[in-house]
Amino acid sequence: MKLVNTQEKAVIRKDFHEIWDSKMARSTLLIVPLILVVAVPIVFLAVTCNVPESQVNGMENIMKILPPEAKSFSIQQASFYIMTNMMFPMFFLMIPLMVSSVAAASSFVGEKERGTLEALLLTPMSLKQIFKAKVLGCIFLSGIITAISFVAFAIVVTVGDILLQMPFFLNWSWLVLILFFAPVITVFGVVFMVCASAKSKSYVESVQTSGYIILPLLFLFLGEFAGLFLLNAIHFLILSAAVAVLDVLIWILAARSFQTEKLLS
Repeated sequence: MKLVNTQEKAVIRKDFHEIWDSKMARSTLLIVPLILVVAVPIVFLAVTCNVPESQVNGMENIMKILPPEAKSFSIQQASFYIMTNMMFPMFFLMIPLMVSSVAAASSFVGEKERGTLEALLLTPMSLKQIFKAKVLGCIFLSGIITAISFVAFAIVVTVGDILLQMPFFLNWSWLVLILFFAPVITVFGVVFMVCASAKSKSYVESVQTSGYIILPLLFLFLGEFAGLFLLNAIHFLILSAAVAVLDVLIWILAARSFQTEKLLS
């Protein structure tokens, strides 16, 4: 059984072209990942490698929150380890959230602004098929950009590991984050924006709404960075399962709210 049929593939391709043709959406999809997982790690790596350890203040307290396997690291190594395993995961997870939200906003609310929604509803496709095609298209696009972003990030951090003579950064926490947490976060971003798009009057307003879904993620990693707790692979698995359940509930709600009357109102 095919995941999508020919008509649904046509809707996905149309959405891809329209998202790419939108200057605002295209800029967000390209610039945000470049800044978060390429530019910021490169700048931090350059600072870590060039600033003398004697000029680094406050590292004694930060070293206390390191796991046992990192206790023997130098200050430079510890700094890069903390950024790689505590701060960069937050930056990375913002990519599937931001990309999925922007893609969904362009796909759903943008359809109204472009005046193409009525024509789409007049096609032989059912509302269920249109909803499925649009959601899967946004998830697929977010998955592609997230995967490319991780490859770019991995290259930068691997170079840092080599320069600082550290173990390869990819541990169990990162694997769970990539394979489980990032996908469920992507689905959440899409279906949340589908629900939010029903009340949004414009693409910009819809994208601004997506800022609220980043706050829980921000508080989560700020708490870890402050030393309140340490997240590991088990914690990410539990969070992934919780978000997956939330995804199912919101997906059902979004599918039920995807009605002709509400779309045209």
